[in-house]
Amino acid sequence: MKRAPALWTLLLLIAARSASAGGPPYFDLVALGPGVWAAISSPDSDAGSNAGFVVGSDGVLVIDTFQDPRAAQALLGAIREKTTLPIRYVVNTHYHLDHVAGNGVFREAGAVILAQHNVRGWETTENLKFFGAGITDEQKREVASYVPADIDYREGVEIHLGDRKIVVRVFAGHTGGDSVVVVPDAQVVFTGDLFWNHALPNLIDAKTQLQIATNRQFVADYPSARFVPGHGPVAGADDVRAFVDYLVRLRALVSAGKAGHAASPSDLLPEWKRQYGTWTFFDYFALPNLQDASAELAGRKRTPTPSP
Repeated sequence: MKRAPALWTLLLLIAARSASAGGPPYFDLVALGPGVWAAISSPDSDAGSNAGFVVGSDGVLVIDTFQDPRAAQALLGAIREKTTLPIRYVVNTHYHLDHVAGNGVFREAGAVILAQHNVRGWETTENLKFFGAGITDEQKREVASYVPADIDYREGVEIHLGDRKIVVRVFAGHTGGDSVVVVPDAQVVFTGDLFWNHALPNLIDAKTQLQIATNRQFVADYPSARFVPGHGPVAGADDVRAFVDYLVRLRALVSAGKAGHAASPSDLLPEWKRQYGTWTFFDYFALPNLQDASAELAGRKRTPTPSP
């Protein structure tokens, strides 16, 4: 996979930035309602993705744990500033390293980690591809050290934090092992990377037609919710519709390019920049998105094999 090193370069550059004084903070903590917070990272943050947590009457649930354990430690500290209740659970929305690398921090704090059935096996195998063909022994050890889920589920699970119910639902599209975390009483939905807010997505494992359907379902099921994307600021239904439009236009552009006998996906890049050049991560993911969509539509895209 020739472009994997470039993708890893993005993640590595983010993770390598210093957390010392004067550097960017790991995340901004955004209150979304009583006991519900989103930890929103910027493109320059060591955190690498968004996360969040929910406080119930007898404990805390955390959603995702970043790509750097130091960022996870910072999130743990932020939680402790809000409550002394035990951190009971972590839900990983999918297996990608920028959402699971801090799991160990929360397991040490006493949390039970949950994820969709496929995530446990993929976490320490499929994440190797982000380092490219030149992966080092140290990088292999890093991936091997990721802490997998203690409990897995097929279709979802309900979690009760005392008198507060959290609904975890499984949707298709981004990796084949994706969960969303719904806080019904606050009308908040943590989507993981099924939804990116005005940011080009990582589609390396995606099935875009399924991801389009999933995001349309988000709007239908939660029209008044606030959505916490895997990347980008807290969003509303119109932002989800904009992401649907991105994926629909991507498929259409690639299809038109094939019909017009475009030599390669790179020939479509100028038109894509005209349409989406202002979105976050354009320089990193524009060409990979075109390549992934082209491979998907041609029926030659590799996606992770579900666990038996």
